[in-house]
Amino acid sequence: MLYQWVLPPEIQYDKIDAIVKRFNLPPIIAKILYNRKIDTPQKVEKFFDLDLDNLYDPFLMPNMDKAIDRIIKALRDGENILIYGDYDVDGVTSVSILYDGLFYLGGKVTFFIPSRFREGYGVSKEGIRVAIQKKASLIITVDCGITAVEEVEYAKSKGIDVIICDHHEPGEIIPDAVAVLNPKMPDSTYPFNELAGCGVAYKVLQGLTQKLGLDPAFPKQYIDLVAIGTAADIVQLLDENRIFMYNGLKMINEKPRPGLMALLESSGLLGRQLTVNAIVFVLAPRLNAVGRISNAKKAVHLLTTKSFQQGRNIARILEHENRARKDIDEITYEEALALIDNEIDLDSKRVLVLAKENWHTGVIGIVASRIMEKFNRPTVLISIQNGVGKGSARSTSNFDIYEGFKKLSDLFINFGGHKFAAGLTIKPENIPILDEKINELSEIDIRMEELIPKLKIDAELMFDQLDAQFLSALKSLAPFGPGNMRPVFVSYDIKPFGTIDIVGNNHLKTKFKQKEVVLDAIGYNLGHFADEMKSNKNARINCAYVLEENRWNGKTTIQMRIKDIEVVRNGR
Repeated sequence: MLYQWVLPPEIQYDKIDAIVKRFNLPPIIAKILYNRKIDTPQKVEKFFDLDLDNLYDPFLMPNMDKAIDRIIKALRDGENILIYGDYDVDGVTSVSILYDGLFYLGGKVTFFIPSRFREGYGVSKEGIRVAIQKKASLIITVDCGITAVEEVEYAKSKGIDVIICDHHEPGEIIPDAVAVLNPKMPDSTYPFNELAGCGVAYKVLQGLTQKLGLDPAFPKQYIDLVAIGTAADIVQLLDENRIFMYNGLKMINEKPRPGLMALLESSGLLGRQLTVNAIVFVLAPRLNAVGRISNAKKAVHLLTTKSFQQGRNIARILEHENRARKDIDEITYEEALALIDNEIDLDSKRVLVLAKENWHTGVIGIVASRIMEKFNRPTVLISIQNGVGKGSARSTSNFDIYEGFKKLSDLFINFGGHKFAAGLTIKPENIPILDEKINELSEIDIRMEELIPKLKIDAELMFDQLDAQFLSALKSLAPFGPGNMRPVFVSYDIKPFGTIDIVGNNHLKTKFKQKEVVLDAIGYNLGHFADEMKSNKNARINCAYVLEENRWNGKTTIQMRIKDIEVVRNGR
């Protein structure tokens, strides 16, 4: 076993009876919803009703009226508007939504995305100087700006108004902008505070639509971009984000915009049913690559082009730069593993802080995620260049890395982010102190036994329960993602059926049988279980897995994607 399995609590049938009957759900699915706190008929109805008309009124967000009035004035007076974004996928989709949307409304609009290597993350004076050069009188930030106190003052001193659209955690001082739109503001009464930056940008278009009396369908043409940014930013896929994701995937699968069609073609996804996983693991890395290797404006051009051929040209660039990014990523990952092997005592470290000269700053966030997943510890990777350390942090659910950084703010030149991910700039001499102090802080929240990775099981499942009603109900839980992960099932006393093979790069491929039902199974990077199963042919197998549709040669079958295996030699 790779994980400690955490089994779900027992639920009496009477607690789910009303849900089962009203929605005609199998009890197992009703129990999964109940354990996810979707535990009343009203909550279940809201969960399943994914109509775009169920999105909240944008004017519930504080300061939305001020922001909309200022944008309308800029549109009517022919002012130059600059959309100022971030270079990640959430940033480029946010920029694309407002840049294209305001242009559609007749706005004189341009955009600016800083270079990761020149200006760095967030709003900077260098970026504001670009707005000055473009004679912009209004800057709208997207997916950044909530901590840009000095930069907003600088813009104001140059006669430029600023509207901030962000979703990151606010600092103690809020920038004195014309309007600050952020569902995480301390005084916000907005019903849902987990929007990504692209979600906030979409709410702006919703607000403009209402105030200008436009066709309510106007902002819906950008729902695909909201879905991509939301999936890529790994925010909770609940409430409004679930509505965005469902409708955005539907739009991409049925009628993708020209640039997305070109990207789907170049990545081998064209004609296949797109899922959240495909966005996160295939599309997002390509859109991210240009921001990590060169300049993210290419991604905006891809997402806003009306020409399929131009989209193809840009998609080729993204493919090339993504291959380069993957090579750099792999080298950095191996170097980080070497540092852990040679310098880190894993028995005493709850948080991994790794630093090296001239790591590529474009990939340290990706590598931090990979290290965190491998060792189940919050991870900070820092690249030291020209006497300054630039870092990315990724964290597990039991440690708020942003709050930890706030308590150690004196160590940083600057920092920002949220519970699960943060960025930082630090003097090299402070890195050992950060290592020591962040590990001291983590002792409060992380017990050493918690470093054994856990696998949360949603339900026990017998193979003969996999009838059409069950599979239909399971499918209706999608789209899956943070806050609504694909259910993990456990089945006991199953037997391998037929051959046990290792395919590809150490992937386990076999079939499992329980009673008279046989299911295909694949376990990525689980090839080491093959020998154990072969050498214990009479052992009972317990398996934790998710169920997926496998499409091959025009045929669709149900497949177990194995998460973990227990080989029990002496019974269960």
